[in-house]
Amino acid sequence: MTPDEPNPQSRPVTRAALEEVYGADGLVRVPADRLPAAVTDPAARAFLTDVGLPVAPGAVVRADPAARADGLPGLAESCLPEKVDEAYPGLPGDGAALLVVGHYGAGLFVLDGASGAVHALAPHQDPAVNGRPAHRDLHAYVRCLLAFGGRELWLLSDLMDPDTADWCRGHFPEFAELCPARDEDDDDFFLEEDEEQELLARMPDVDEVLAGLTAKLRQVEPDITDQPVWQQILHDFRHGY
Repeated sequence: MTPDEPNPQSRPVTRAALEEVYGADGLVRVPADRLPAAVTDPAARAFLTDVGLPVAPGAVVRADPAARADGLPGLAESCLPEKVDEAYPGLPGDGAALLVVGHYGAGLFVLDGASGAVHALAPHQDPAVNGRPAHRDLHAYVRCLLAFGGRELWLLSDLMDPDTADWCRGHFPEFAELCPARDEDDDDFFLEEDEEQELLARMPDVDEVLAGLTAKLRQVEPDITDQPVWQQILHDFRHGY
């Protein structure tokens, strides 16, 4: 990429690109009549109604599938019984108009419907780092989720439930190669020593995978590794939950 060429990581995300990764059933679009009036940013409204948010098992951060029928939950609803301004001080308008677009552990990803920006919220921590939210818009937010491919998801394969692992095998060929399905009832479930050594020799270097992942994320959002929620995500991918 030359200095005059656009960064491909800054391009808008299309519905087709997301379906290629997550499948049509792995996305949720919010009906226009379920979008609250607080979402005034035209690009955000178009993304939610036309493109959609990942809900597939292999998405690192997932929206609530109920958004298809009920719309996106408000931050105030997700905080109960705590108050938004107590759990997440410093949000625009005390967080009254923010919508939850994704969950990761104790972290929440919320949309500011007026600006279109997406905050990554960790309880009782400043929602802005270096003076700005985690993601400039929904396209940047989802572009970061797309940085997690088969090699990256393989890092958590030992901790996945069987259904999630099977989903990843069906959607990411690299994951299927690195983490083949094995049935404990099969006679050849236990590998011979030479087979085990061959499998280990094919395993990627963890540091190399994480360095590549971090580089991809920083292409989208240069300050992303300063964000507490993203720090937790990267920590989990290195060390496990």
